[in-house]
Amino acid sequence: MNAEQNALGRVLWISRAAYSAIVEGEISLNVPALLDSLSAIMSHLNNDKQPMSKLMRRLKSEIKAKNKAFYVTAKQYFSKIYPILDYDFEKAAKHVPALIFGNDKICAQYVAGDKSRVKAMCEAMKSYPGFLFGEFEALSDKQFYDLVFGYYPKLYEKEDFMGEMRHLFSDGEPPKQS
Repeated sequence: MNAEQNALGRVLWISRAAYSAIVEGEISLNVPALLDSLSAIMSHLNNDKQPMSKLMRRLKSEIKAKNKAFYVTAKQYFSKIYPILDYDFEKAAKHVPALIFGNDKICAQYVAGDKSRVKAMCEAMKSYPGFLFGEFEALSDKQFYDLVFGYYPKLYEKEDFMGEMRHLFSDGEPPKQS
């Protein structure tokens, strides 16, 4: 496993822990800062000038400075002793824009003060890293999407959470912008 694959794997585990902590109410302050930090580092995936792997120390410092309570949980994922599962790096890399998109949507709802939607979004997003690690291999990509993200429009009057990213789960092309 190369350094970039290792870094993405660690960020996926940290993301999963963050979503779970938000759902459980363990994180109530600086949620947007935490999710923005995770999105920022993911945006550097395979960047020649500043690869993700070179920014892990910065992410660790940001989490420690902005969210000390969550840092206690997250610090284990920065340790080289903590093993990263073998996973399909190409598939995970393809889904990074959706993870960033989901984080942005969660932050917007958090800033708007809609805690129930934030919780519902995080509840769905916490399964996403597991999907990328192959934990849902019995399901097709489309079945995973329908199971995890498909209920959201039913809860919130046809408002779709990850509908714009549905193409990633069907091997289709992104929707055309009009």
